[in-house]
Amino acid sequence: MPQDTLDSIMGSSQKARLMPSMSGSKLEERATSSLLASFMVVPGFAQAVLTDAGAPIGRTSQINCFTEVQIRSKEARRMRPDGLIVITGRSRTWSALVESKIGSAQLSKEQIEAYIELAKTMGVDALITISNQFATVPSHHPVQVSGNKLRGNLSLFHFSWLSLMSKAILLSENKEVEDPEQAYILSELVRYLRNDASGVDSLTKMGSGWTEICAEVQQGTELRQNDNLEDAVSSWHQLLRYLSIQLSMAVGKPVCIHLKRKRKNDPNLNFQQDVEGLIKKHCLSANFEIPNAASLLLLSADFMRRTINFSMKIEGPKDVIRPTASINWLTRQLKHLDDTEITIRAHWPGRARVTALSLVDAAECPTDLVPDNVKEIPTSFEILRVVDLAGKFRTKRFIENAESELIKFYENVGQHLNKWVPKPPKVKKEGPSTVEPVERVSESGAIDDDNSNDEPNKTGAASESGPNYFKSFSLDITPAMNL
Repeated sequence: MPQDTLDSIMGSSQKARLMPSMSGSKLEERATSSLLASFMVVPGFAQAVLTDAGAPIGRTSQINCFTEVQIRSKEARRMRPDGLIVITGRSRTWSALVESKIGSAQLSKEQIEAYIELAKTMGVDALITISNQFATVPSHHPVQVSGNKLRGNLSLFHFSWLSLMSKAILLSENKEVEDPEQAYILSELVRYLRNDASGVDSLTKMGSGWTEICAEVQQGTELRQNDNLEDAVSSWHQLLRYLSIQLSMAVGKPVCIHLKRKRKNDPNLNFQQDVEGLIKKHCLSANFEIPNAASLLLLSADFMRRTINFSMKIEGPKDVIRPTASINWLTRQLKHLDDTEITIRAHWPGRARVTALSLVDAAECPTDLVPDNVKEIPTSFEILRVVDLAGKFRTKRFIENAESELIKFYENVGQHLNKWVPKPPKVKKEGPSTVEPVERVSESGAIDDDNSNDEPNKTGAASESGPNYFKSFSLDITPAMNL
């Protein structure tokens, strides 16, 4: 949106302030102002957040943020977005409206769709919502809006306050903000958002639909797509984002949910496939992508068994001959564990069945993991832990257990696993030569077939010992012409 267009639309808006002078009861306005002001002062923080919303931020970009935005249009006078972000680069200007909620306040479909229409009128590039609700990825909104509303060039994104705080924490802990004044401002923002008085909350309970679906599955009721089912899947997606944030802060690196391209690009497809999976299998699952980890970490929630399952799958080594050597390669990586709750599953080539054994038993007797009459090495291993929650599966303690057990599994298992890497090739040692001896040519040009004697040559010099790859020979060559 060009600057002159922006000036003609905006009314008496003001620049975002780090320490806004407003009533202490206005938690929403205070948090939004501090956040947007931090974007202006710490461009590295703005880039870490806003690139996920499609903002083109470069070294020379100018970031301006406004709060309590007033629109001059008569139709929009009653609407006052919480913020406006304008990023000016060399070739274009990118802008986004911001609507935020704090504490227990929830974003509504009607409000979001109204702001979508306002954003289109203003000609901005994006609408960004912020609340204590969670989205799997920023482009997947926790509130489903009409697809027709989003046609055109406008994009809709959502961030939870906790996700914004975690990005600031990771930037600070990894020393990615070198300027001391910027680093101090970022740390102050984190201190403010961490305070209970800020209104930033963690995920405390699953939606009511989660409890209802748990009861239906236990009673053997056939699941059908309805509001309860959709609420359960929505709660699951919020949980996944919450867990990825908690694991990110635990390991100090950004952890994200791994989605296939189609599901990542289509929020409705992602949601619908999880709904169908819950109907057919009574199970929901997702993969966490952890930087430099040996594999994805799979989390699944089994409604029938009321368990949460954690697993990682890695390929077996290809440079061993015996199956037990491959098993020992894996168990050595987890030798610090004496945990019978960890199970090893071995996958074998061909039609050989998958075998399973506890980690302790596999380490003590690896042959017990090898199927009868199988001599090939396993193709891959799964390291699995199943946590039985029983009645806690349907209560708010489900979130507490999912968080603690996820971090525990990665700490005990995931961070110790290494991928199998082929050994680098070695320089071959030269053994005795097998090259046929070169025929000698006499001074007369005749071939000397007697190669068994290594007699001194005519000058009295002894012949070389060892293999002779190149036999010296002498020819009496008379030049045809003198130059």
